[in-house]
Amino acid sequence: MAVMIMAAVAVNAQQPDDKMQQDHRHQFGHHHRQGGEMMLAKKLNFSDQQKQQLKTINSDYHKKLMDLKKNEDLTVRESKKQLNALRTDHKVQIQALLTPQQKDQVAKMKQERMQMAKVNANARAEKMKIKLGLNDSQASQLKIIRTDMMTKMKAVHTDNSLSQEQKHEQMKALVMEHKDQLKIILTPEQLQQLQQMRAQHHRREFSK
Repeated sequence: MAVMIMAAVAVNAQQPDDKMQQDHRHQFGHHHRQGGEMMLAKKLNFSDQQKQQLKTINSDYHKKLMDLKKNEDLTVRESKKQLNALRTDHKVQIQALLTPQQKDQVAKMKQERMQMAKVNANARAEKMKIKLGLNDSQASQLKIIRTDMMTKMKAVHTDNSLSQEQKHEQMKALVMEHKDQLKIILTPEQLQQLQQMRAQHHRREFSK
């Protein structure tokens, strides 16, 4: 259910943003990732050498991001391509820091997160059922289309034959398809309530 709400948010967030919003998301995304890496380093009990290497990697990554952002000669497509390359390289460098034992620990943590995500998703689904006043038939239909959408999105995400731009377009098409399905299942009142929840979610994210 949470995926469906986020899908609706994504569709309605396709409008062009002004520069302040773009800068906010860029800075928030960078600091959020960096903070997550530092927390992971603490959980994995990084050595002093690993901490210093992580600091160097992040500093270099941030500098390259800033240089890319300042380069106004690049097309949007080329800029996205280089950004994806930077992110991939950054991830590879961090992975290379880990010992075999730390990699096993990361895999275990990932599995635990997946299990918790499933529990939280079920709780959110029940909460959403109450907030939107869904009947059992609606809840069942929404679960089916959510599962179908997640399967399709995973297929697109793991399809290495697609470029990042093609993946983005296919994801966008899936979200639009999902939005049309919601219009069939939900009543106008429920759709309006969903839009209000989407707006509240967007405001909370932007205010972080």
